[in-house]
This record gives sequence, C-alpha cells and structure tokens, in this order.
Amino acid sequence: MSKFSPDLGMVSLIGAGPGASGLITLAGRRVLERADVVLYDHLASTTLLNSVSVPGQERIHVGKRACAGLAQQSDINALMVRRAQRGQRVARLKGGDPYLFGRGGEEAAYCVSKGVKYEVIPGVSALSSVLASAGIPLTHRTLASSFTVVTGHERQDRESDAVDWRALAKVQGTLVVFMGIMQVEHWTRELLAGGMAADTPVAFIRWGTTPRQKTLTGTLSDIAEKIGVNAFEAPAIAVLGEVVSLRAELRWFEERPLFGEVIALTRSASTDTLDFELLEDLGATLIHLPLTQQVIIEDAGELVKALREGAFTDIVLTSANGVRALAIALDGAERDARDLHGIQMWCVGPATARALKRALGIRADELPTDASATGLVAHAHARGVDGRSFLFPASSRAHPTLPQGLRGLGAEVREVKAYETLALPNGPADLQSALDSGLSLVALASPSAVDALVSAMDSLGVSRDSLPVAVIGPTTARAAHGAGLTIEVQAETHSMSGLATTIAESTRLRIKE
Repeated sequence: MSKFSPDLGMVSLIGAGPGASGLITLAGRRVLERADVVLYDHLASTTLLNSVSVPGQERIHVGKRACAGLAQQSDINALMVRRAQRGQRVARLKGGDPYLFGRGGEEAAYCVSKGVKYEVIPGVSALSSVLASAGIPLTHRTLASSFTVVTGHERQDRESDAVDWRALAKVQGTLVVFMGIMQVEHWTRELLAGGMAADTPVAFIRWGTTPRQKTLTGTLSDIAEKIGVNAFEAPAIAVLGEVVSLRAELRWFEERPLFGEVIALTRSASTDTLDFELLEDLGATLIHLPLTQQVIIEDAGELVKALREGAFTDIVLTSANGVRALAIALDGAERDARDLHGIQMWCVGPATARALKRALGIRADELPTDASATGLVAHAHARGVDGRSFLFPASSRAHPTLPQGLRGLGAEVREVKAYETLALPNGPADLQSALDSGLSLVALASPSAVDALVSAMDSLGVSRDSLPVAVIGPTTARAAHGAGLTIEVQAETHSMSGLATTIAESTRLRIKE
C-alpha cells in the first residue's frame, strides 16, 4: 500500500540543466508545462522560463545565493510541501541536476517525511556540459582516465574540512570543484600542501553554456590571485588537471561569430524561432519575448457582413492575423473556403501566403516580389486593378499606404478593422529578465511592437537609445525612429527570415571578438 496520500498534489524535482535553455530534457519541459506553481532559483534559466507560457501558472523565486540570505533551505522545503498539500503540482526547478550538489536529496527526503508524493526529473549536469562549452574534456585517453568531483563550499558549522584536500592532491585524473570561488585560497593552498604541482593547469568557468560564459585560466599557484584581480564571481566551476591545456585547441563555444549576442523575438509566432535558427547556428542566443498579443475584433461584425454580401472581386491580406480574422469571419458568416471560389487572393509576402494555405487550404494568386505594402501596390500596378473591388481585413492601426495605393490605381477598397494589437501586461518584467540575460538586440516586426517595447523600457527606466533594435521594414523603422530607438539593422527582405538573414550578414551587428 502506498505511503503517500492520493489526495495530495505532488512535487517534481526538475533539473533545468547548466543554463542554456535548450539543455533541459523533454521530460523536464513537459512536467514544467503542467505545473501549477514553479519554485526556481537564480541558476534556473530565465530564458527557459520565458519560453514556457502557461496561463495562470504561479512562479516564485526562491534563490539563495551564498551569504545573501534570500531564503533558507528549510523555508523552501516547507513552501514546496505546503503547496503540494493543497493539491497543487509543484515544479521545483533547479540548475543542473537535482542530485548533484543541488540538495535534491534533502528535498526529496522532506517530501517523504511529510507524506507528499514526489518525482525526480534528472537534468544535464554542469559537470560535463560546462566543461565541454569551455573546450575542456572531462576525461581524455592520454591525459585523464578518471575524474573526481567535490564541493568547495562546505557547511559553515564544520570544525574541519569535509573534503580532504591534501589527500585529493595525490589522486590522478581531473579534479572538478563546484561552488569553489569563495574558498579558493583555502583549497588551493591545501592542494599545494598535499603535493599537487604548482603548475597544474586550472580553469574557472562562469555561467557556462550561456551568452555570459567567461573562462579564466591559470595554474594552481596563481589562480586564487587571478580570481581576485579579475573580480571573477560565482556561479562558477573549477577544473584542475592536464585536460585544461586542451582548451587552447578545443575551445569552440566562445569562438562562434555571434557568441554573446542575445536577440529577443517579440512576436508571439512560434515560427519566428525557425526563421532565426541561422543566428543560433552562428552562436547567438534567442529569447522569446512577446510584448504584444493580437486580438480579433469579433464583435464588430463588419467583416462577417462583407463576406455575406460578397460584393468584392479580390481579398488582400497583409499578415497571418488578417488570415486568422478572415477564417473566423467566414465561420461567423456560415461560409467556408468554397465560397471564395473565383475571388483573387493577394498576400503581402510568403509568410502570409503560408498562413492562408494552412488556415483555409487556399493558395495566394498574387504575391509581390517585395514583401511590403509598397511592393504590393507596385505589383498591383503591373497587373492592373482598375475597376476591381478589394476586401481588406486590416489591423486597427494599419498604415494607409496599401488602400490609398490601390485606390490610386482605380480600385475600390473596403477596409475592415479585423484585429488589434495590445501590449501584454507582463512585458516590463519579461524585458527585465531578458536584460539580465545580456539582451543585445530586439527584433521588431510592427509599429505596435515598437510601442510595447518603448512602454516597457520607460517603465523600467531604460534609456530608449541604449538598446539596439532590428526592424522588419520601413514602416516599423519609421515608428522606431520616431520613438527614439537605435536602429541597428533593417531587413532587406521584409519578412522575419529576411530580417534574420540581414542580421547575420550585417557588419553593423556588434560581434564580440
């Protein structure tokens, strides 16, 4: 018979990995997405948390930096169990792996003592991943056939070292020290006293696998001094042994051309991430930072009325949101794609055309080479639209370039306000998390995104000219310029994939050497 009460919630001890948001396991992410409340610390990636959007999910920071006293382990244990006893699914998100210097064993034991069901979702350990990102193999056939892992941050109430450093000095292979910065002078001195060679190569790796990764190298005799001179702080892992010498040849993570660049994607469309994979391949880190949401104006009824009347020869669409509004209105008008037979479908660019194909199974009849309102008007001029009648499901803030241009060519245009773009209320908090992660460039795809970014920056007291932006086209560029933002990149091809390509190719991008 189970010793756990079936009426209680449960605790999931999840390893978030070493820091890079992509290094959480599929199982860990799945459990995180199902949680009612997430308890996380400063080692859990804010980028990871921002990429998991769960309506109504509560998130509580329970970080406890050494000597900072932000929270005691006993407080975390009590909160974790108390929430589970309320019937909630509690995700205890921990950096690295819960059972490797993560105090996961203590938290699991506390759950057992209180009769609370728990599970452990292992994480990618910093032991191997952080060393790999620094170009240091944990083992090597000719240099190290074994490794030893210890903590350099011991309990303060001990009268003597729990780690026998002098004995470790005689152990062959690689030595890895977790949480060793604060007592680096002590344990390096003890290792030297135990007979470890003074010229033993040592590396400290801070924020490994992330854009903030920094690696400091030295020897056993001088690394403590270098730590102080360079103000090298936690969190960091130390690795000692001949494998450190391989870093000069094997360092790869920090050598990628866009290493250190953190680029925020502000649209809610998940496909943007696919468009920007090129930048990830070059070493950039992508952050999902949706600042706006598109809301269909369903109660207006004008688009439904227009579809029922059918007094148009063409439909022009300038975004996936326009496509979605059209699909919803068709349903409201008790129509479907068959009722659009014979209607010419115009799309501003390939992304809108793909959305039309997915939503209604209809291919675009007209697609300009230049994916912009100006390009579409030029395309219409070449085709000839005199006497034609266009239905235009538009944003509430649509620029007049398109309808005015079509009318100037002799066409009639019925512009219907079909959707509006609203700022998300958590924008400032998410922007602050992105800034804390080293945000260096923000990709903007609309004037409304410009407004939302400026609003979030102003609320945080961030200077408008301090954060470079990349814009998708001239309309967004005008809005960004008018708001006082610094435009670093403007897409040559007016699409998100075009913006990603321009960023990759632009010599203006601030690439760290």
